[in-house]
Amino acid sequence: MRRPEALDRVLDAARDFIADRVEAGTPPGDAARRIFDSLAGSAGVIAPGGAPPPPAYRYLPSALERARAAPEVSSLADAFAALEPELTWVWRSDSEEHGETFRDGHANAWLVGPTGLEQRSDVLVGASLLAPGIRYIDHHHPPEELYIVMSEGEWYREDRGWHAPGIGGVVYNPSDAVHAMRSGPEPLLALWLLPVGWKTGDFPRAPARDAHWMSRRPAGRSAGPKWIPDLM
Repeated sequence: MRRPEALDRVLDAARDFIADRVEAGTPPGDAARRIFDSLAGSAGVIAPGGAPPPPAYRYLPSALERARAAPEVSSLADAFAALEPELTWVWRSDSEEHGETFRDGHANAWLVGPTGLEQRSDVLVGASLLAPGIRYIDHHHPPEELYIVMSEGEWYREDRGWHAPGIGGVVYNPSDAVHAMRSGPEPLLALWLLPVGWKTGDFPRAPARDAHWMSRRPAGRSAGPKWIPDLM
């Protein structure tokens, strides 16, 4: 199946962005190689979204406007803006447990994944948006992860504390590292990419440490495995 041109542009821009900033042969570089080698091999099933977005979605225009004005990420932001109308934005599945402020202050979208625009399970690519003044909950997952930072904001990892990578930064989280992020006075926008390597429907059981590693697919999505990793 042919990948939509708008999605191809985002993935190509993300690949070039990371290649310019991450050294080959390092853990982040190896993760990026596995991600983009898999994406270059074939496209998954294409399934456009359509569910109503969470309240935090109203901050996306201002976040994208700032990203498109930043030379470090302008090409990627332009490509993402063209693709965004095809995406479905959702809450984290356990957001109700963390209060109304968190629930209404974040939104996640899957570009590539079991419930993404491109449905596959060996690579996961998505976006996260935080309203101003929101701290994302601590979470972790078996696959390592790369973030492309498209706004101001701070990132947390249990072994290094909080840091501000700045617009155009790349954040790397090793496998199962507890991590989080938080916005300041402006909304936070980031892309995340994970090399999973499992075949569709072959996800492991949820570790006891984080029962929300597995989650039912968002309402309104079409085909896909019954359970997906709730990465964000």
